[in-house]
Amino acid sequence: MKNRINRLSVRTLCQSIGLSLLTLGAAHAAADMSQAKLAINKHGIKVWTYQLPNNPAFNYRATSVINANVTSVAAVILDTDSLTRWVPYVSDVDVIERNDSNGTFIIRMQLDFPFPLQDRDVLIQGRISQASDGTVTIKNKAIQDSRAPVQHNVVRLNHYEGDWTLKPLGATKTEVSTTGYGDPGGVIPLSVANLFVQQQPYQMLGRMQDYVKNSRYQNPRLTMVKDPYAKK
Repeated sequence: MKNRINRLSVRTLCQSIGLSLLTLGAAHAAADMSQAKLAINKHGIKVWTYQLPNNPAFNYRATSVINANVTSVAAVILDTDSLTRWVPYVSDVDVIERNDSNGTFIIRMQLDFPFPLQDRDVLIQGRISQASDGTVTIKNKAIQDSRAPVQHNVVRLNHYEGDWTLKPLGATKTEVSTTGYGDPGGVIPLSVANLFVQQQPYQMLGRMQDYVKNSRYQNPRLTMVKDPYAKK
């Protein structure tokens, strides 16, 4: 699945949309943040955790301001070939279905867990949109699809909802936010799952801060994302 940055489309965005689920997760990403705890606040990255009724594992919200415009940040997320280099635990992404005209997709994402834990995968249905102010929103949830059967020795995650938001703050700054719920399924101690919820988005946004500086992500032309500060 080789893609050129200057011809990125919904397909490539679909392939990387599972970034917000890399805390390995279940449902109800949009929740009341009034009880959230600031778990990490360093290197320009903040991670909040909170719990929902009847869900023992943590939800999370992570944010960072990236020194790049919204199209450059989107280009990093869209670059399928480089996804495994900066997103923790991602080992494979497959596109099951896509519709460029309305920004919808179905993908399968596989997550590589350390031995002796089994790897996980999830089928995600999502939608991409961009508001008039340039903010890019990605909403996705787990589904079932016979076109992607469960693989041997891989635990299928059946519940997930999460969001990505890329908010342009100027010509060279973008606020990146991601939310989700952590429940990796299978036999993993809750304390370990909750540690993933805090550390994974922190590591991911930290790597993004550096990776976006690559020359290939400067001044990209994207199909679904436009820079509101670009010169006419």
